[in-house]
Amino acid sequence: MSDSSRRAPGGRPGNTILVVYLVFFFAFLFLPILMAVESSFNADRFVGLPWKGFTLAWYRGVLETPDLLPSLQRSVIVGLAVATTSVTLGFLGAYALTRVSFPGKDAYVMAVISPIAVPWVLLGLGFVIYFDSIGIPRSLWAVWISHTVFAAPLALVLIRTRIAAIPPSYQAAARDLGASPLRAIIEVVLPLSAPALIAAFLVTFTLSFDEFILAWFVSGFDITLPVQIWTMIRTGLTPTVSAIGVIIFAISISLTVASELLLQRHSNT
Repeated sequence: MSDSSRRAPGGRPGNTILVVYLVFFFAFLFLPILMAVESSFNADRFVGLPWKGFTLAWYRGVLETPDLLPSLQRSVIVGLAVATTSVTLGFLGAYALTRVSFPGKDAYVMAVISPIAVPWVLLGLGFVIYFDSIGIPRSLWAVWISHTVFAAPLALVLIRTRIAAIPPSYQAAARDLGASPLRAIIEVVLPLSAPALIAAFLVTFTLSFDEFILAWFVSGFDITLPVQIWTMIRTGLTPTVSAIGVIIFAISISLTVASELLLQRHSNT
């Protein structure tokens, strides 16, 4: 009897348990999303089952929803500003931490990335108190600052991994050919770091675009799209809200997949 035949009886219960676990895991993970997708195409004006026919009316209603497009525009503007600022700060910090050694470097890195671990409710409350203390009104500027605080450390982590994989000898060779330190960074490090920079931009834009808690605390009257959706839900859950959620999910998952593909690409080079 072969080894595979002897292992088969003992392996079947384990395989069955694994399959059952995966089924329940993915059902727990994706059923809420599938229910939102179902209600966004269901002709019934009430969210949920039973299915009463296919319709695109709720997606057409998205464009007719008051204040939705202005809040979407604000979210895009803030997301682009946060992503640009976070990638810039993340690259500068990642380069310094990779190329410069100094006492307490590990402790400094932990301090820099610590905002990622802080509960966002506590972070939002702290920002409200801080902004009120220094006279910054609740506005999109406050949202931009708040989102950058947690997005920039994430960009630093993503970019630092790539810069650490670039041999310092590349810059040394550029210096030997007459390039200045700044030009060596621009013409050597930046191009080689481009996949990580783009991935960090997409990730931080997605996080800012989707973020609700901090935006709710500090946005004031210029609310972003997640806050607008929350305002709509307070008056009742409708299929139009489901359609908005499906559109946001499609955008977010597309950007996330694109960033992951870029990260995998540069990790293999």
